[in-house]
Amino acid sequence: MTKRVLLCADGQSLANPTLLGLDDERLDSISWLACVSSAESCRRTAHATSSLEELWVVSCDDMDPINVAAALKRDDPEKRVYLVSFGNNGSLASRAAAAKLDGVLNELLFVKRYEQVKRACGIQGKTLSLQSDEEFSGQGAKGAKGTGYLQAECGVSPSRAITEPQALRDPLPRSPISAKEPKATTIAVVSGSGGSGKSTIAAVLSLLSKNAGLSTAVLDADLQFGDMDYLLGVQEPIRIEDIAEDGGRLRNLAGQGAKERPALVAAPRRIETSEVVVSEIPRILETLKSMFDVVIVNTGAFWSDSQAMVLESADSVVFVMDARPSSLRATAHAMELCVRLGVATTGFTFVVNKHEKTSLLSAVDVACALHGVKASEAPYGGRDVDELLGAGYPEELIASKNSFVEAMADLLENLLPDKKREVVGRGRRTRKKRSFFLRGGRP
Repeated sequence: MTKRVLLCADGQSLANPTLLGLDDERLDSISWLACVSSAESCRRTAHATSSLEELWVVSCDDMDPINVAAALKRDDPEKRVYLVSFGNNGSLASRAAAAKLDGVLNELLFVKRYEQVKRACGIQGKTLSLQSDEEFSGQGAKGAKGTGYLQAECGVSPSRAITEPQALRDPLPRSPISAKEPKATTIAVVSGSGGSGKSTIAAVLSLLSKNAGLSTAVLDADLQFGDMDYLLGVQEPIRIEDIAEDGGRLRNLAGQGAKERPALVAAPRRIETSEVVVSEIPRILETLKSMFDVVIVNTGAFWSDSQAMVLESADSVVFVMDARPSSLRATAHAMELCVRLGVATTGFTFVVNKHEKTSLLSAVDVACALHGVKASEAPYGGRDVDELLGAGYPEELIASKNSFVEAMADLLENLLPDKKREVVGRGRRTRKKRSFFLRGGRP
C-alpha cells in the first residue's frame, strides 16, 4: 500500500509508540504510515512522496516541532498538516494558527484520528478526506478541509484542541475577502528593546494612513504595557479581552473606521490577562485584514510566541531601534531568534529612531552590523511628538511640518503596495501643512 500519512516524531517515541498513546502498535510495519525523526528527512519525504494526504508532527530530534510543521505547510499548502501536542499551551495554538496549520491535536484527538485513518486505510480505495467538510468549514485553525471529524466526534475544533481561553461566545465576522487575497496590508512594528519609540512609530504610521484616505485599524499586541489608546486619543476603546468574550464587538470597529482616527483594538486592561488572550490574536488579525485597507500591529518589547505569530502574518515588518549601541545589540539578538524560529527576515525594514547628528549609530552602521539589511533613519522630532501624542492631539502632530512625521510618511509609502502608495502620495501633495502653536516648523 502507498504511504498516505507522514508521522514526524523523535526516535525514542517511534521506537516506543506507547509514548505517543499508541499502545501495541508497530509503527515501522504499517504500510500506510511513513515515519521520520529529523526535520530534513521529514521535508524530504513529504516532497518525494506524492501519495501523502496528511502529515502529523509530534516531536523531532533536531528542531522545534512547530517550526517543522510550519515549514511543511509552506512547502505544500494543499496537504493537511496537524501539530500534535500533549501539553497545554495557548500560545502554541496561536503560532499554529498563524502558520495556517490545519489543527493542533491533543493526545485524545491524535489517537482518535490515528484510529480513524487506520480504519479508512483498511478499506481499499477509501479516501482520507473527512466527511462534513462544508458543515464544519471555518472551525479549524484556518477553516481548512479535513476538520469535520474532529469537530463532530470530539466537539472541539482542532485549533482549540489544546486550550480554550475565554472562547468567543459570538464568532468573529466572516471575511468577505478570500484568504489568499486579504484586503489589508499588514504592517508589524517591533523592537528588540524598550524605549526605542516603537509605539510612537506605530501610532504615527496609522494616523498618516488614515489621513491619506485608507481605512486603517490598529491592533495593540503589546499585551502587557500597550498604550496605543492614549497615543491615539481613543476614549474607552474596544480591548482584546472584550472581543475574546464577545466576538461580535469586533463588528463595531467598522463604524470607527469612518471617524477621524484609526479604529483600535487596544491592549488588555490588566497585565495578567495577557496570557489568556494571546491565542485570540490570529483570529482578530485575520478579521481586521478583511475589514480595512491597512492594519498596523504594535508589539511589545518582551519577545514570545505572539511576536513570531505576528511576524509570520505581516506583509511588512518595521524593526525599530534607537541610536544606542545596546539597542543594536538587542536587535541582533532578536534577529537570531527569528532565524531559529524560521521567520523570514529578508523583508524587514530597520529604522534608527531618534537620530541626531551627534548620534553614535547611523543607518550605515546598522546595515554593516546586520550584514547588509535595509535601514533608514528617523530624526528626533523634539518635544512636539511626545507632548501632542500624550495630550491627545495626534491630528495636530500629523498636520505639522515635524521632521519625524515627514520621515514616517516616507516610510509608509515604501511599505505599501503600488495602489495604496499612490493614495498616500496624493494625500501628501494635497494636505495642507501647518504646525501647532508654530512648533515643528513654519506655518
